[in-house]
Amino acid sequence: MTILWGVLYGLLGLVVGSFLNVCIYRIPRRIFWAEQNSFCPHCGTKLHWYEMIPVLSWIALRGRCRTCHERISVRYPLVEAGNCLLWVLSYVTFGPGWYSALLCVVFSLLVVGSCIDLDIMELPNGIVIALAVVGIAPFVASFFEGSGLPHDLPWWGYLVGVVAASVPLLAVAFVTRGGIGGGDVKLLAAVGLFAGWKLVLMGALFGIVLGAIGAIVLMVAYGRGRKAMLPLVPALSLGMVVSLLWGDAILAALGL
Repeated sequence: MTILWGVLYGLLGLVVGSFLNVCIYRIPRRIFWAEQNSFCPHCGTKLHWYEMIPVLSWIALRGRCRTCHERISVRYPLVEAGNCLLWVLSYVTFGPGWYSALLCVVFSLLVVGSCIDLDIMELPNGIVIALAVVGIAPFVASFFEGSGLPHDLPWWGYLVGVVAASVPLLAVAFVTRGGIGGGDVKLLAAVGLFAGWKLVLMGALFGIVLGAIGAIVLMVAYGRGRKAMLPLVPALSLGMVVSLLWGDAILAALGL
C-alpha cells in the first residue's frame, strides 16, 4: 500500500507538472483562457494527446516539435519531472493525508512562480493569492487537536509567519533601493501563513544564501554588475522547499 501511494503521488505530480507548463507559458502572456487546446509555441499547431505525455513525449520527439521541428525547451520535461519528485518527497516525508496534499499544491505554485520570475522578473499576484488561500488551512487546523499538522505550532505562530520574513525583507528592499522586488516580499508573506514563523524564517535564510551564491556565480561567470536584476523567487522557493520538507528535523537536530 505504501508503494501504491508513492506511485499515485508521483503519477499525479507528472500530470500536474504538464499543466504547470501551460500555466508558465500562458499566465505571463494573459492567454490562459484564450485557447483550450495545447499548441506548439513556435508554429501554433495544436498538439495531439500522444505529444503531451509528460516527459516521455519530449524524449520520443527528441525535444523538437513534430510539425515545425523547432526545439522544445528542456524546461518542459524538467518541470514535469521536478514536480513529480516534489510530490513524492511530500508523501515520503509526511505520508498520505490532507497536509501532504496541500504541500504538493504549495510546491507546484512555487514551481510556476519560479519559472515565471525567471522569464519576466515578476511574480503574478494570482500565484501569491493562491498560496495565501492554501495557507489558511494549517492556520485553521491549528485550533483543533488531532488536526494532522506535522508540527506543534499555536495559531498565532502562523499569523506571525506572515510578517516574520516578509517585513525584514521589505526593510532590506527599502534600504538597498533595488535588487529585491515586491513579489519576493509577497511570496514570503503568503508562504509564511502556511509554514509558520519558524519554517518561513529558515526557508528565507536558505533562499537568500542560495540567491547570493547564484549572484556571485553569475557575476564571475558572465560579468554581470552588482546592480543587475536577478530573479530571487527561484532561490526563495528552493529554500522554502527544503524548510517545509526537513525544517522540523533540522530544528530538532539543533535543539531549537
